[in-house]
Amino acid sequence: MEQNDNGLFIKQERFEVLAILREICKQRTPLKVVNDQQQFQSLLLSVGPDNIVFSGDEADTTVDGECTIVIESHDAKIEFSVDQAEFTNHQGVNACSTRLPKELVYIQRRRQFRVTTPHWREFLCSGEYADGSEYQLRIHDLSAGGVGLRVDGPLPENLQPGFQFKKALLDFGSYGSFKVNMELVVINEDQELDDDDQLVRFSRLSCRFMKLGLAMERKIQSAVFAFELDFNKKKKS
Repeated sequence: MEQNDNGLFIKQERFEVLAILREICKQRTPLKVVNDQQQFQSLLLSVGPDNIVFSGDEADTTVDGECTIVIESHDAKIEFSVDQAEFTNHQGVNACSTRLPKELVYIQRRRQFRVTTPHWREFLCSGEYADGSEYQLRIHDLSAGGVGLRVDGPLPENLQPGFQFKKALLDFGSYGSFKVNMELVVINEDQELDDDDQLVRFSRLSCRFMKLGLAMERKIQSAVFAFELDFNKKKKS
């Protein structure tokens, strides 16, 4: 059985589990082993029909109980649980051996095109805070998954990770306007050179869209591509 929920798959077919883990082993993608007593970095050394072997140099003398293995690959985040691991020697390397997992949680990374808006285009995000006061922030970049908002000067106290922009209006001029709900994920300090080659520092608010419908996502994606195409034409002209 396989479930799909916003890029999350449960891989339970044995041959598919084997294929995924053998590719991880082939690519020598690092993994993290975690249980109640410890966690350590490791590599898959072997994937057999019924068992897997991973490096154990960083492990304590025992790996008791069930472990969770987390793999961050380029295309996905993969997690699975394994039973008690036994210490062994694999081609002269200290290693841990355990049974092949019955299922994998496979979270596919969404590859979304992102464009940075030039400073001479006043693309704005506006709306109201919960207390009724209004805000208007410049849009620094855009993708179908979210926007980066720019704040010059001190940050308002209420803008912290987890803050939700309800019914925010994203205005991209001739490329369209979109009303969305967004969550502030992270705040980073950024910098750029202005027209006089002076260094300007600002705060960048990374926001993700919340429960964006497929039709709206397609409209925003179309706006992203249309803007990038026009901007590249102007740079070449």
